[in-house]
Amino acid sequence: MSKQIKKRSWLWPIKIFIFTLIITAGISVVTETLTNNLSVIAAVFIILFIMLIGITADVIGIAFATCEQKPFVSMASKKIKKAKSAIRLLQNADIVSNICGDVIGDICGIVSGAAGATIAIKLALSAHDTPEMVFTIAVSSIIAALTVAGKAAGKTIAIKNNKQIVSFIAYFSVPFFKDSKS
Repeated sequence: MSKQIKKRSWLWPIKIFIFTLIITAGISVVTETLTNNLSVIAAVFIILFIMLIGITADVIGIAFATCEQKPFVSMASKKIKKAKSAIRLLQNADIVSNICGDVIGDICGIVSGAAGATIAIKLALSAHDTPEMVFTIAVSSIIAALTVAGKAAGKTIAIKNNKQIVSFIAYFSVPFFKDSKS
């Protein structure tokens, strides 16, 4: 293993740790502020939106992890604009998959769970006869079930449509790659 690969392999987890810590703190502050100040119904929609972001990120991560570069090499030879971006992203599929599936997907799962706890507390405070634990279990179970089911469906979509998903993401990433002029 070369020195550069060794350096990248131990440096990446440190970078992603710091990035995840900062992003999670920011998203948590915004989510908690919103869910504390909104009605239960509005807070539920925020949680569903966060869950959708997590599921979508997971789909993108799986698509990159399972997609081959061959079709994009062919497209690049035909000067198709997004092909070079797709190739660069696919060459770093481990990082793209980690950021999308692990960082964004897991952050969204954790934040939606924490926001769900806020909703459970709100519901428990408004219903004096029902123990708080009932609401906490119900809300966390629903959030977990929806997230897992969404990710299960998303994985199937990602694997079957990985080339289209990679193409779509590559189209929007073209401006970020200076050498992708074609």
